[in-house]
Amino acid sequence: MTKDYTSKNFSPQRKKTSAKPRSNRRQAKTPERAPAWAWAFISLLVIALVASLTFLATRPETSPEPSEKPAITVAPTKAQPRFDFYEILKEREITVPDRSAEIRASVPDDIDYFLQAGAFKSDQDANKLRVELLLSNLETNIEPSTRDGQTWFRVVTGPFETRSKMAKARSVLASQGMSPLLLKRKKQ
Repeated sequence: MTKDYTSKNFSPQRKKTSAKPRSNRRQAKTPERAPAWAWAFISLLVIALVASLTFLATRPETSPEPSEKPAITVAPTKAQPRFDFYEILKEREITVPDRSAEIRASVPDDIDYFLQAGAFKSDQDANKLRVELLLSNLETNIEPSTRDGQTWFRVVTGPFETRSKMAKARSVLASQGMSPLLLKRKKQ
């Protein structure tokens, strides 16, 4: 089927509207009521609850009286543990052998310990490091040494009398970013 779209009488099919005007008001729905049997059941439950509570409230207190008194048995108490080692240790004397003589004998007395902080080709660089270490309260010396025809200037701290003093000097050098080298020399 063909349609003539050029004619003035053409109108697309329109939906037919009802003659009733629509209102924007919504009709209020009435809530539905519970059925009569539900009300009867709920009222029976309430009556049963009230009756049971009154029965329990008016019931006389009866406690069964035993014909014989039961024998009361007391479990024996466990004895508290006693710690006697406090007194025992006070009475004992333990002697610890003095091994410091053995330790001193194992460490040779004819060796001095030094820490080398750096080695430089120029005397000026060695003096700069020496000044820095003197400001850090480390006793330092510059020792020239010749190797393969070249002269090197070593910055050395020490000698140290104890290991703790050497460890302290090592930690000072490590805090300044240096890793010192341990030198052992025979005493002169």
